[in-house]
Amino acid sequence: MALELLKSKTGRTLIESHRGIEADVPENSWPAIKMGHEMGADLLEVDVQMSSDGVPFLRHNYQLPDGRWCAQLPWRELKNVKIDGEPFPLLEDVLVWARETDAKLSLDVKTFFRPEGSLTKEVVRLLERTNTKDNVLLLYFDHQELLQTKLAHPELTVRALLTGRIVDYAAYLRKINADSVSVSYGMLRPVDIEQIHSMGAAVALIEYWDQHSELFQQVDIDMLSCGNPVEARKILGHQ
Repeated sequence: MALELLKSKTGRTLIESHRGIEADVPENSWPAIKMGHEMGADLLEVDVQMSSDGVPFLRHNYQLPDGRWCAQLPWRELKNVKIDGEPFPLLEDVLVWARETDAKLSLDVKTFFRPEGSLTKEVVRLLERTNTKDNVLLLYFDHQELLQTKLAHPELTVRALLTGRIVDYAAYLRKINADSVSVSYGMLRPVDIEQIHSMGAAVALIEYWDQHSELFQQVDIDMLSCGNPVEARKILGHQ
């Protein structure tokens, strides 16, 4: 069964924990992933890149601390790199863990500096190999790649990442076949949320920081993307 994201069907705003968790552990690391899950996140957002020899792994920054580019290095070198003592998790291992624990993942597919479709192809191959398509939401800044992914694999759940406000959300999301979209707190407008919901897409609120706002009583937000599930629950505690 595909991920259910709409608050109108789940009955509550889902919590998405950013980069596994933002705490005293390296982001996108195994400790961050497991801690976010243990602290009750509904979805764990992690960043996926690929080595020069086609191995997907978790990391946000495109460069290593020494300035080398991740995409230009083979996995045999990357697997020996540690950030604050933690190696980069393999995507395949994380998917197997998600299947075994029934964890849900938001995979930010880092397509920057990659040949079009190359990273997505490997991600989808691993989803099929690990039987985890229903555990995963794919996130894209590249909406052309999002559309091609959805056309080729309509069973997958995808989210459009935005850096600005769209003139007509409903028309645009329908055009690119997106199941959900990220909306920045600073650009949130209730009329936009209504448009998005009118075509059956879900809204993920990002960059939210006000713990005392009545926003979640006034507007139906489907997902809150937050650095820490505990902070998110404080915000959503009155639901």
